[in-house]
Amino acid sequence: MTEGPGAHVPRGRFTPFGRLWASTAVSALGDGVRLTALPLLALSLTTDPLLISLVTVANWLPLLLSPLAGVWADLADRRSLLIGIDLLRAAAVLVLTLTVVTGVVSLPVVCAVAAVLGLGETVHVVASQSYLPMVVTTDRLAAANGRLHVAQLIFRDSAGQPLGSLAFVAGAGLPFLIDGVSFLLGVVLLVTLPRFPAPAGRTTGPGDAPRWRTMILDGARLLRTDRLLATLAGMLGALNFFMGVTGTLEVLYVVRWLGLPEAAFGVFLAVGALGGIVGGLLNSRLAGRFGLFPAALGGMVLMGVAMLLTGLVRHALVAAAGFALMTLGAAVYQALTVSFRQATTPPDQLGRLNGVYRLVGTGTIPLGALAGGAVAKLVEVNIPYVAAGAGVLLLFALVARPVVRMGAAQEQRAGAPEAPAEAAP
Repeated sequence: MTEGPGAHVPRGRFTPFGRLWASTAVSALGDGVRLTALPLLALSLTTDPLLISLVTVANWLPLLLSPLAGVWADLADRRSLLIGIDLLRAAAVLVLTLTVVTGVVSLPVVCAVAAVLGLGETVHVVASQSYLPMVVTTDRLAAANGRLHVAQLIFRDSAGQPLGSLAFVAGAGLPFLIDGVSFLLGVVLLVTLPRFPAPAGRTTGPGDAPRWRTMILDGARLLRTDRLLATLAGMLGALNFFMGVTGTLEVLYVVRWLGLPEAAFGVFLAVGALGGIVGGLLNSRLAGRFGLFPAALGGMVLMGVAMLLTGLVRHALVAAAGFALMTLGAAVYQALTVSFRQATTPPDQLGRLNGVYRLVGTGTIPLGALAGGAVAKLVEVNIPYVAAGAGVLLLFALVARPVVRMGAAQEQRAGAPEAPAEAAP
């Protein structure tokens, strides 16, 4: 019997969603180990905030290729694309392991590997977000996205990041070896997922191969003609600029501003990630009670307040609480807005729309990272957190009313999904 897109709901460990969730969890564990070790490795090579920020810039710069990734996700078998990208990322991180172990690692090498990993992440996220609606019914997308986000937070932040600190202390190359192996284990799970025809292939006549440029322009048209989605993309771009400002300074904030030892860096981030776990589990309930867009905007406010709190109060426990609130707000906002986009976009056009959307929404991260590094070089590390928090709250004040109004109008036209039901992987 042929399996059709959307035929599977996120129930049960061995459903396609369960296997996708497990693959996400395994890879996320390795990601957490690497994400903690990479800044520590950069810090061992230089203490210049601007140079350290270059690692973040290199990692996020490939986001500019998101439209190409979106077209690729529409043209290719999305499962095969996910597998190939994870194999590429495994190779890159194992090469970094070799350079660290042999003592030839340098900041340019770290930046180059970060760029390859960023390119893989760009393609993987677009393909994964486009693949999910093929194995999960529309009414369960928010819950499924929340579960995937929770898997990343538990395995990447709560487990992987403390392990990354300990592994780096034990041996600088060990964290990257763990990450490479985790990618390979994730691939083992991905190969068990069902294959679906390339979405664009179902809408293309014989001998009429779609052109990449045409499909990119089609994705841009889809975004431009939907005022609500275009507004959400712009909001995400602003939010990610501010997240880039703060994210690139985390290791300096913890080690220099709070005065914690390097080994505590991962533990500190893991405590902060608990808020994201709560947000990932509660997002669909919050949407059901308050409405999708009011709940998402509430997450934005929480992010802004948490950034201000983190920048203004110099205390480890308060800072950990600030990071927890930041990730809680981000988890709610991300899961709900991604689910809205997946539920309201035709499946055969979702890849190209995701690609253009992510270019607008996440292409600002390298700029934020550069700005954060430059400001921190001139003033104290906490000042960028204060500025970012004020920026997020100002953004909320500007967009809250029109977004809620447009969301309500779309619901009246029956173009938006109802508040999604809860589901377990």
